[in-house]
Amino acid sequence: MTTFGWKRKSGENILKDTSLQFSADSETENVTANDTWLKRYKRRKKDDEENRKIKSEEFKAEGVKLAQLNRFDEAVAEWDKALSLMPRDEKTLEMKAQALLQLNTPFPAVQAAERAVKVNPTWWVAYQTLGRSQLGIGDLKMAKISFSKAIHLNPIEKELWEEDLKWTLSLIEEKAKLDAEVATQVEKEVKLEPILS
Repeated sequence: MTTFGWKRKSGENILKDTSLQFSADSETENVTANDTWLKRYKRRKKDDEENRKIKSEEFKAEGVKLAQLNRFDEAVAEWDKALSLMPRDEKTLEMKAQALLQLNTPFPAVQAAERAVKVNPTWWVAYQTLGRSQLGIGDLKMAKISFSKAIHLNPIEKELWEEDLKWTLSLIEEKAKLDAEVATQVEKEVKLEPILS
């Protein structure tokens, strides 16, 4: 069975040149409108990012001033504001960790220092602060590892060698001696128990 359908020629009454020009004009209008919108969006996004960075730097500078005045609680609050705008700023994270150490809150200090190390794993100062924070919680082995990484990244820094790593090693030796003394004391008590019974 044969189907019947009308075949219509498009643009029979319109000149081809006029039709092509009209379609070309509409395509360029759409492209420029989209390009303009896209450019405005990118510019606005870039401006927002620049504004966040500027505001973050202001909060960071205010935190530094407060820390120099030994007002560490307020400094940490300012640095938290800066980090809410620029969360991957390793210097702010490291300063926050130092201030938290001064406030005798070593666990949050370790967290801030670990974030600083994650953001920039090639910055020796972050490893130094992480090591000091780990000493604050009594984790001598991890502190030794952190100081060793800092020394590996910056071997000419005398403070790392003479103060941080040397002190950590002496603490590890003292802990080993105390553990040995406790072990001998426990051994003596165990030997005395059967005699007394």
